[in-house]
Amino acid sequence: MTMQHHKVFAIRLACGLALGLMCPPPVRAQADQPIGNEYRLTLFPSYRISTNTYGFGYLGYVINPDDDFQTFYLGKGVNYFLTSRVQLWGGLISTYTDNEESANQLELRPFSGVKVFVPNAIKWNIYNFSRYEYRALEDLETHDWNNYSRIRTRFGVEFPLTSIERAWQPKTWYALADVEPYYRFDKDRIDPLRVRGGIAYVLSDRVRVEFIYHAQFTRPAGSSGLEYTDNIFRLNIKLAMAKKLLGRVFDSGDADD
Repeated sequence: MTMQHHKVFAIRLACGLALGLMCPPPVRAQADQPIGNEYRLTLFPSYRISTNTYGFGYLGYVINPDDDFQTFYLGKGVNYFLTSRVQLWGGLISTYTDNEESANQLELRPFSGVKVFVPNAIKWNIYNFSRYEYRALEDLETHDWNNYSRIRTRFGVEFPLTSIERAWQPKTWYALADVEPYYRFDKDRIDPLRVRGGIAYVLSDRVRVEFIYHAQFTRPAGSSGLEYTDNIFRLNIKLAMAKKLLGRVFDSGDADD
């Protein structure tokens, strides 16, 4: 396949993903369960600690007008390059949720995980990012704590919408897609399942901006299986404290919620 064919294929794939995500999924929520809409803004600064170790921050804001809540995220972590194709990740994310119709909530979420990259000659980021998370949640009215563990594994791809020579360079576009099931140990089942697609722009060596849509499948009360219940619209801004860190640290995804 020639370079031009790669470019045409990438553009067609991006268009196909966009059309597929805009079409209604085949599985619907129950009639009394309306589809929710959630909006997210996240900021990921990254910096170098040593040759193979990098630090990252996580700042986020979420608003859900359908369920009447807003959430504020603050997190910090590190990732270590075990090899050129394997990264080890770890950190802590904390959240505060302001609920209009129920008690406010605090969450502490330590996590650890592994990213594995699939090598290829066309400069695509094909990866799996699997991580373990421990969720400790406090009801801020009763001060009772609830906790459970889960494993989430993301199978994804990011691909440039330009020639191989220009891939991941400033002033170029790329697209992304992934699927991510979450397995909950307390309920012994997958909940939720997210399917994601988006388009992004490499603004400079230090800044990338991603526009992402998630289709979320959960298990509403009384449901016998996963049902399409939520749309999540997201703006990601990835920042590097030094040039050329973004491609090394964040290619293949990020430690998001």
